[in-house]
Amino acid sequence: MKTSVIIHGTHNEFTLEQMKACIDLAEKYGGSFRHVVTGLQITGIEKDDKPALIAELPDGVRPVVHRGVNSLIACVGKDGCKNGQMETMELADHIERSHYGRSMAHKCKIGISGCGRNCPDSMIKDIAFVGTTNGFLLVVGGQSFHTPAKGQILAKNLTIEQAKKASDVIIEWYASEAKPKERLGGLLKRVGNPLENITL
Repeated sequence: MKTSVIIHGTHNEFTLEQMKACIDLAEKYGGSFRHVVTGLQITGIEKDDKPALIAELPDGVRPVVHRGVNSLIACVGKDGCKNGQMETMELADHIERSHYGRSMAHKCKIGISGCGRNCPDSMIKDIAFVGTTNGFLLVVGGQSFHTPAKGQILAKNLTIEQAKKASDVIIEWYASEAKPKERLGGLLKRVGNPLENITL
């Protein structure tokens, strides 16, 4: 039986060395590649080979968890794009180190965009940070799938440090308050804004 494994590099970025190693693994186990929302998928491998392939993934690359913080995608931001309004990598690195792979009630996808062009499709993520000339816009509760929904703006004009704190608060809140299989947008509707009485 054929199966696949979705892999994640730091904020969905892979070094050349990591990519070469993953290509070698795909070739070794008879797979091919497909880009999906949560990362890079090695598909077409035998089910019995999946544990061995995962065990051989290069340092810094890991399989995606399906019920947790399972997608963190950041564009290159102000330092790497002429359209960028905010630097993205510091915030992405903080969230990656602090929360990526953490078990949750349901999937939690995070997007960080340096500007309103929204290349990482941030606005339909559970948590989105979008760069503006005045700081980050924070949008929470977006999703696609069967019931597409736009996120709710919870804060504007955030500095990078304020955005880090906001990400910590929201993810901790989701981890502690969500019902089983409840998406973040559902929790927001049920309980209300977790940042309402918090100074960022």
